[in-house]
Amino acid sequence: MSDAARSLDDGTLSDTAIDAAPSRRPSNRRELILAAAIDLFHERGYPATGVDDIGKAVDVSGPAIYRHFSSKEEILLEAIQMAADEVHEANESARVSGSGPMGVLEGYVRAYVRVALERSALISVWTSEARHLSSQRRSPMTRRLRAWSTEWNDELRRARPEIDDDDARVLVAGAIGLITTTATADLDADSLEDRITSMAMATLAAPIT
Repeated sequence: MSDAARSLDDGTLSDTAIDAAPSRRPSNRRELILAAAIDLFHERGYPATGVDDIGKAVDVSGPAIYRHFSSKEEILLEAIQMAADEVHEANESARVSGSGPMGVLEGYVRAYVRVALERSALISVWTSEARHLSSQRRSPMTRRLRAWSTEWNDELRRARPEIDDDDARVLVAGAIGLITTTATADLDADSLEDRITSMAMATLAAPIT
């Protein structure tokens, strides 16, 4: 084990270790662990990722992880909370800056597209791995997701008063699913943000028969 890794493992950081691994400062260790866990949960899935795997990714022993998180589930919970926070912040910014129901709605869509593209691993973990949380921990996250989509529903109904709440929910679920699936698919294409935004807006504008 290197000096830097040993210092991380025993909770100290010598001057030599700081020079060898400036990105591993104690104040950042929790964030480093979380970032590594998100990548591993995304690549392997939550069940197939062990605490030792996360420790290895940041050059600390598995048990050292427990100085920062009480369990692997707590790491997943924090990742999902982070994703929910980022999505809600993007939604809030879009609501403040938008003009008219359709303008606000397009702002919601573009904001989520941007977050999903820039933070694809995090959003993928949020949408695919949350089911591994205990029901007690998953329920608050489910309520946050419902509150987020309800804002979309309400704005869609303002933009399209001819549709009812059930129809709005179907269209919003379709648009969010399209964005999530496409933006986290690691596609190599130009103007993805504009393309995905256009497809999602077309979904929200789809006729109800």
